[in-house]
Amino acid sequence: MKTTLQFLAITACIFISAGCTSQPKEFKERKLVIASKETVRVKELDLTITNNGCGRKWTNSEERPYCELLIKYKDSTIHAGDDFNPVYIGNIEIDIDRMNPWGREEDSVPPGGCRLWVRKLAGR
Repeated sequence: MKTTLQFLAITACIFISAGCTSQPKEFKERKLVIASKETVRVKELDLTITNNGCGRKWTNSEERPYCELLIKYKDSTIHAGDDFNPVYIGNIEIDIDRMNPWGREEDSVPPGGCRLWVRKLAGR
């Protein structure tokens, strides 16, 4: 009985110490689907993205989608979403994959929503 308790105590100590020494998984990338008037937070990067809605606008005789995105990273605030160009803040890339300016769900993106890729870049 005494050796069983000692074995369990030693085993518990080993598991606890192994759990404390394992490093958290490093953030690499994440796909986000953000509905209209929704804010999403990426805790690992201290990043928040707010979608104030998507729509359509005319530029140079063609209709283009846009989303009003407000991106906050640490002390920086950026407005984006006029085009599909990636946004770079520090070592983070935010790539607009899909905008849905229509009043119905398309490609798993809700009406007025957008789909983004957030990536942490190495060496930037």
